[in-house]
Amino acid sequence: MKRTSLVPVKQTSLMRRPNGSGAQAKRTPPPPPLRLRHYKHVYWMTGNGPMVTAYRAVVFHDGCSGCLVCGGTTDWFMAFARVAKKLLRINLRDCLHWGPLHDSPRPLIAPVSNLGICNQGTLERLRAAYYRLPERERPRIEAAPASLQSLTQAQRFEGSIAILGRMIELWEDGQYIGWPS
Repeated sequence: MKRTSLVPVKQTSLMRRPNGSGAQAKRTPPPPPLRLRHYKHVYWMTGNGPMVTAYRAVVFHDGCSGCLVCGGTTDWFMAFARVAKKLLRINLRDCLHWGPLHDSPRPLIAPVSNLGICNQGTLERLRAAYYRLPERERPRIEAAPASLQSLTQAQRFEGSIAILGRMIELWEDGQYIGWPS
């Protein structure tokens, strides 16, 4: 019996050189983080035609012109979710719909179901667990919305608690939190 072995393959990235010159092409910067938004309700509709497979999200806004949640980004939320995971072993990432709305007929996460994971009591437990640790051992929030970037880590934590508190109020009102797709 003949045995074959796998040979590791070196991954390379190809870059085009502009106009055939020897200069390296500039790498495109990563896209900016997505801003969070909240919606009164989200529905899906299909287009017309015999073989319709694409869905279109129809969102109903609540008229918010900007609040703590709308100032947050997906990068901040993931950073704060990691802090919550370290402090209380809860998974805040499950509280947002991460898939794009435009082609996803999956049901959105019901806002009320988030309250079982994260509610006003959770905020107090997060705050107590954070301040119980010595300052050098507290988890850091590196990615922060513009409104929190110039603050100390303790101030970033309190600002993040305030944003999460507003998210809880929106979930109590039955609203969905996501981002435009």
